[in-house]
Amino acid sequence: MKRSIMAITLVLALFLPAGVQAQGNADCEKLKEIFDTKVKTENGVCRVEIVRQNIKLTLKGEELSPEMMELAFHIGFNKMDGQSAVIGELALLQEEVNPVIDELRKGKLEISALHNHMMQEEPRIMYLHFQGFGDMEQQAQAIKAAVDKTSK
Repeated sequence: MKRSIMAITLVLALFLPAGVQAQGNADCEKLKEIFDTKVKTENGVCRVEIVRQNIKLTLKGEELSPEMMELAFHIGFNKMDGQSAVIGELALLQEEVNPVIDELRKGKLEISALHNHMMQEEPRIMYLHFQGFGDMEQQAQAIKAAVDKTSK
């Protein structure tokens, strides 16, 4: 009996993480198609990052890189109990905030924060945080519709 338990434990330890990773990779592939960008997988979390290259941002008159200013869309998806949890942060121009919020709410996603990270930047950037729990593909489509409301 003791040997059977040890054998089962060993099999689960060796093969279960691969199964979880394979499921995560399939989910990440779906997200890659929806967002048309690379998706990173880490510990079962699919991470989408889209850096906003089209905005020339200055801070106190000095131009800074989009990467330096976290001028990006960051979204993480994680399978939980057969559904998906999603958490994201979107760097938005002020005029993009309301249309993006409208799209996220249509997709049943919750807005958890809206704030700035900097002062004296041009143009003004607002960071919108959101979260949700449900069908991953439905969530991704709602987020994609929100992102499409921006100048990307």
